[in-house]
Amino acid sequence: MHLCAIYETVVLHGAKKIMEREFEKYLGGPTLDPIDRMHATINKENVIGLNANLYRLLGNPPGVYLHFSRTRDIIVIEPVTSLRLPAAFPVKKKTQVGWRINASPFCKHFNIRVDSTERFVSPDLRDDGTLHLKLSETVSIRQIRRKKKQ
Repeated sequence: MHLCAIYETVVLHGAKKIMEREFEKYLGGPTLDPIDRMHATINKENVIGLNANLYRLLGNPPGVYLHFSRTRDIIVIEPVTSLRLPAAFPVKKKTQVGWRINASPFCKHFNIRVDSTERFVSPDLRDDGTLHLKLSETVSIRQIRRKKKQ
């Protein structure tokens, strides 16, 4: 699930507007300062990752409910105040700057599969406190180095 656009050469008012079809425009945007960034990922092990800023904006919940819209291809994360609630997934510290949700049963149930670590381009934190993550709007962030041309 990669977010990109493929364009053909277009002529508007006598000037070329967009590059040739073989070029793809990257729509993931630049990397923002960690203090401002809302960073959410999902990986092939079905772990949803949140950075510290996004976790704080969710209210530092000990657990979450996970919802999925099959028609809109959106994961919704709903913070909960207790892990004793039925179906609550615990949110565990991953690193000093990150948190993780082991969402394997959820992903298997809804047949959500990714081949590499994918970053959600626009995590949407709603006024009701839920986080909406669009699976159709991700970019790959795997750490494979490109070979240098000789």
